[in-house]
Amino acid sequence: MDPAEYKVLHESAMQNNNGTSALDVFLHIVPSFFTTFHTVQLIQATAVVHIPGRFLLEFGLIVIPFVLMVTTMDRLAVNVSVTLLLITAVSVVHQMRHKTHFMPFVQIPGKQPQFVTAVRALINMMTAVCILAVDFKAFPRELAKTETFGFGLMDVGVGLYVFSNGIVYKVNKEQKLDLTRLKNVLVGSCPLVVLGATRWFVIQEIDYQQHVSEYGVHWNFFLTLAVIKIVGTLIMDLVKEPETAKFIAISLLCCHEMFLHLGVSQYVMNEKIGRESIIDANREGISSIPGYIALYLASVYLGSVMRPGQEIQPAKKFLRCAIKLTIIAAICWKMIYVCEGMFGVSRRLANMGYVFWILSIGSSMCVLFMFFEVFIYFVRFEEPKTPEQIMKSDNFCIPYLPLIFEAINANGLVFFLAANLLTGLVNMMFQTMLLEIPAALTIISYYIFILCVVSVFLNVNNIKLKIW
Repeated sequence: MDPAEYKVLHESAMQNNNGTSALDVFLHIVPSFFTTFHTVQLIQATAVVHIPGRFLLEFGLIVIPFVLMVTTMDRLAVNVSVTLLLITAVSVVHQMRHKTHFMPFVQIPGKQPQFVTAVRALINMMTAVCILAVDFKAFPRELAKTETFGFGLMDVGVGLYVFSNGIVYKVNKEQKLDLTRLKNVLVGSCPLVVLGATRWFVIQEIDYQQHVSEYGVHWNFFLTLAVIKIVGTLIMDLVKEPETAKFIAISLLCCHEMFLHLGVSQYVMNEKIGRESIIDANREGISSIPGYIALYLASVYLGSVMRPGQEIQPAKKFLRCAIKLTIIAAICWKMIYVCEGMFGVSRRLANMGYVFWILSIGSSMCVLFMFFEVFIYFVRFEEPKTPEQIMKSDNFCIPYLPLIFEAINANGLVFFLAANLLTGLVNMMFQTMLLEIPAALTIISYYIFILCVVSVFLNVNNIKLKIW
């Protein structure tokens, strides 16, 4: 097909999508938790220590199933999720049925919990797969980004990135907000601004397909992250307490929704308004900022709930944190449907419904991995230990994370940048929308394989590439 005609075809395929349901999106995400659970169990049972063998096992049982879930197995999301849930429940009950008396003595590390790394790496891996897969017709259109309101798998990418950054924010109560701190925050955000500007410049130069109603003409994902990083950090420097950040997030979200109803929503969604001025051209990206900042602050609070910051925690205390987060997740799920009935859910506006949607997905996945971490320490428990004995023990921390997850998390931003570059390269080499399913699966699998191989190589050799 002629390149100009293909560009029109590609852009039109991304438009006017009304999405699917919030539950359907989650059912495409949650199987990756179950495949991770069983992969870890299999690696433990077979004692695979050879890095290439372990990598291939993890890639085949965690990454490839997700590729299939967003392509050929899309219609089986419910069946796959329910089946994996039942198998996992049977496995858990079978391994725990004779060990309940150990529970009071189980201790879990609290400073750098592995479940947070698992959640963040999983978000990165899923995003990398989807940003390329969406360019193929094998990717279900209802999972692509919605035009105005609705639920699409591609809609959760930026929100979950903000969530994953918020939950690892470390509160420094001694940090003072002065000119030096302001300068450091601005300098620290410069690479994101440069990346955002570079992306816009390259797209214009190579005439790459662009969905303007996503962020605007010049605005993009990196600029959104830069603004959130600056404003979110400065707010946390002022308030210092995550509990206070929670109330600021709620207040900001309510004000954001109020302004949307007072006319901002109509202004953003009105296709008759041109894009001559810089604000009109980027109205989606600019108007969504308050919602994303509220999401970031709420995520900081959730991070304080799931990461108390103690060196060690009794299992019961850890479980109380998990139960508290479960209640928060349930409230967020309920609020999705309340907001959907009142004023809709829109990624384009980052409105109240969208923020609750992202919080529900993020907190639900964190809860699942928290229970998984308790399970790991519970079934491997050997003998009661005092806190003093635990602190002196070199083997207290039980590493269970998949090698691929550790590698992705070690160089998260580099992994995401490489995914964007390879996605652009694939789209310039192939007219992806015209390729059949076998070709699509081959290209997507080879693409994510390269990304994972490079990440594992860097991690095994202790190479960390920092943009700043």
